[in-house]
Amino acid sequence: MRRPLLFTLLLGLLAPGAVSAHSLYIQAGRQHVSKGKGSPLFFCYGHHIPVDDAVRRKKLEYVRVTAPDGTAEDIPLRDEKSLHSYVVEYEKPGTYALSAATTPGSFTMWKDKKGRRRHSIKPMSAVKDKASEILSSLRSSQWTKTYVVCGEPSQKFPAVIGMPLELVPARDVSGLKQGETLDFQVYRNGEPYTGEGFFDATYNGFSTEAEDNYIPKTAVKGGKFSLPLDVTGRWFVRFYTKTDPPAEWRDDCLKEKRTATLVFEIPNARKRPKADGR
Repeated sequence: MRRPLLFTLLLGLLAPGAVSAHSLYIQAGRQHVSKGKGSPLFFCYGHHIPVDDAVRRKKLEYVRVTAPDGTAEDIPLRDEKSLHSYVVEYEKPGTYALSAATTPGSFTMWKDKKGRRRHSIKPMSAVKDKASEILSSLRSSQWTKTYVVCGEPSQKFPAVIGMPLELVPARDVSGLKQGETLDFQVYRNGEPYTGEGFFDATYNGFSTEAEDNYIPKTAVKGGKFSLPLDVTGRWFVRFYTKTDPPAEWRDDCLKEKRTATLVFEIPNARKRPKADGR
């Protein structure tokens, strides 16, 4: 009985959906807080919205809070596998940017000397001596952000905070309303990105299934795209590029993948009257 079970598990590991890299989204407990309020941040990591797998400490390069005055502080991270929730104290009025980055990860699919398919979370340089063929090899890096308003939003919305790959909304996300359209410009290394890539997006509650998004994967040219905001709620937006690696990584991977995500919220009007005494 052990062999069939093990074979089934291996098939699951090798399925396309299972081997695609986990996506990282940073979230805030509240998108609008009062001055002096402490509110947690936490992560969605995986393929299910709004929360999926736990995140290992070594997977996070940093988690950063950028205050309305532009000063940035990295949060000391616990050495654990969890949602990595940390309470942020909002002491200054204005718009805060919460951001995080992953440490680069590798995934290699290959055939061994007997022709059996293998996979490894290592660069292809680590398996090349055991491989008869490299099927695919990817180096992946991710950057994510969200915004929290303390009191009133900043007069100048901090659309760009300087991540290597960044989703930049055309206007302050704190004032968005249902039925509007939000334009995006992708930035790379602080400059508008004019190349190609893919984006998708969904909102909390659209689907409980993995990678079943409201806006499916859509090709992007020129680093620009638009998102119709058809419903209220928390939105998750993702953009990625997959390109040939620079010379220094060509022994380790066949492709470099860079991913940027953004989380924001469109509030709804209250649907039920407040209960007495609350």
